[in-house]
Amino acid sequence: MRFCMILMCFLLFPMNPATAAVDISLRGQDPVRLEDVYQQEGVPYIAIEDALDAVGLTGHWNPISHSFLIRSKYGWGEISPASGFLKIGGEFYPLKDKPRFIDGRLRVTDSFILNQLAQLSGRSIYFRNLDPDIDNAPAKQENGLEKLFAFLLNKKESKSELLLRSVAIDPGHGGLDTGIIAPSGYKEKQLNMEIANRLAKQLKMKLGIPIYLSRDGDYEVTMEQRFQSASKEDVDIWLLFHAQSAFSEEVSGVNLFIRPEDSASDVADGNEVEAGQSDSMMLANDLALSLRENSIKVRGIYPSSRLSLGRGDLPTVQIELGYLSNPEELQQLQNPDYQNQIIQALYTGIHRYAKKSKEKKNEIN
Repeated sequence: MRFCMILMCFLLFPMNPATAAVDISLRGQDPVRLEDVYQQEGVPYIAIEDALDAVGLTGHWNPISHSFLIRSKYGWGEISPASGFLKIGGEFYPLKDKPRFIDGRLRVTDSFILNQLAQLSGRSIYFRNLDPDIDNAPAKQENGLEKLFAFLLNKKESKSELLLRSVAIDPGHGGLDTGIIAPSGYKEKQLNMEIANRLAKQLKMKLGIPIYLSRDGDYEVTMEQRFQSASKEDVDIWLLFHAQSAFSEEVSGVNLFIRPEDSASDVADGNEVEAGQSDSMMLANDLALSLRENSIKVRGIYPSSRLSLGRGDLPTVQIELGYLSNPEELQQLQNPDYQNQIIQALYTGIHRYAKKSKEKKNEIN
């Protein structure tokens, strides 16, 4: 039975993946190098057993339910190649990528490890994707998304005297892709759109610059379309808005993510490294400082190899606005006054970064 299911998965998901390697560990511990990794269009697929071992969790395949069970302090988590959800305690949590059988093993992506697996372990997870050998990568990967991302996210130099020429904003999810759904029915896509629209208005009014949104309504957009807003010649900053969920209702606060190459190796939970490490880190630092000055809890700035951040040197920060699984924070996030508090803090952080960036550029020139 299991052989038939594995064969069916190969037929349903034909691929010519490139081999790769990743480093995984609980944050603060020595990373574990995993080399039985497949990469397709820039997305690494890691055997779930290997990922569990690296973070101190256990699990097993259930041949009766055709699903993989993960033991955690919250109960048994359950995933399946036929489902786009993680099931635990009767609740269903949406996954960005479905698990897949590749080379006879059930595999998950970096998104699952950094989000769902971190929640199940109750601790932040360090994850680093080591690039595959380009010579061995399939032509589709080399000439497709990877090439597109590298092109789109290169910072364009300018002689403009403006603090910023324009800002690109990506409100995560949209349409049938709702993102996280709170117990009350409030959807992540709504929060992302509300914050993006209000911040865009503030930036237009106060700085008089164009703002490019990847979507301006409740509809789905492709990954390529999301990157189009950041590909404009005059874009100086790219911000991505999302929200999170945890199995514990007590978890709350804002998380900021940047590309691994934009961070230092000693980034720790809740601690930012010194500004100037990179433009993305400098932007993240200024956003975190402004949020805290406005009494908004910031959990930390973390390196992430998630595909949504792209590649290149365009200053980019993914802002996880809070946890929809925390009743108190959920109520706050739906409150227009609290949303305005976030908007004002983000605007201040962007303005602070822009001034520093301009001063840094003038010093060089």
